Amino acid sequence: MESTRSRMIAVAVLVCFFAVGMAGLLNYFKYRSTSDRIVKERLMVIADSVNSSIHSSLTLGLQFSDLATLPGTMERERAADDLILGIEVFDTEGKPLYSTDRLRAGRNAPKAWFEAAQTSSDSEGDWYVDNASESAVGITIKNNFGLKIGYLAVRFSADSISQANAAVAKELALSALGVFAAAALLASLALVAVMKKLQRDIAAVETTLTSPDPNRLPEAVRRGPFGAALRRFFDTVRLAEGELQKLRVTLDRGAQR
Repeated sequence: MESTRSRMIAVAVLVCFFAVGMAGLLNYFKYRSTSDRIVKERLMVIADSVNSSIHSSLTLGLQFSDLATLPGTMERERAADDLILGIEVFDTEGKPLYSTDRLRAGRNAPKAWFEAAQTSSDSEGDWYVDNASESAVGITIKNNFGLKIGYLAVRFSADSISQANAAVAKELALSALGVFAAAALLASLALVAVMKKLQRDIAAVETTLTSPDPNRLPEAVRRGPFGAALRRFFDTVRLAEGELQKLRVTLDRGAQR
């Protein structure tokens, strides 16, 4: 019984570990998905704001490559969010036109950006690149006639997001560990209580079966989980004994003849 109890407790602990672990993983991946969506939407608002400024200037008849107020607008939008590392505008060939980062102003757009921008849907024009230091959310810039004239990229810090995800993962892991410890303890205590009661019931049944008059069930055994089974067992035994007695009588009569 002791070995059985230990095995059942081990199984209960493993079940608790699996259940709590899977719940923790699902919560983390759900957080990651929601976090990524919120970050994209948040940066896309900045991109749309800069794009609106560009369209306003184009409506006034200004050339796309000669928007004097655009750098100031981009700088203000960049400063509005600590997550943003820079805002860049490049033409349909990947050549830079405007940038909040002077070191990047003379370099062509990264290949990953250019490929994502070119393969973006014509109806939406939104694109996203997750590539370490080159992570960015972007949109396609169109003129008043709906023709592509360039692309706008909002570069953000993927490291900051990774650190935030790591912090949440650590917090979820600690919470899951606490829940697992509590669940495993409660399950173990419940099993110990059940096994003790079962052990008492089995001991009572053994005592009844080894007693001089096993047909008389004690009250505790009669009301226990094995009471009905024992009653059926004893009824079957009595019936078998009666049939055997009848068979003996018949055999004795035949022998006397």
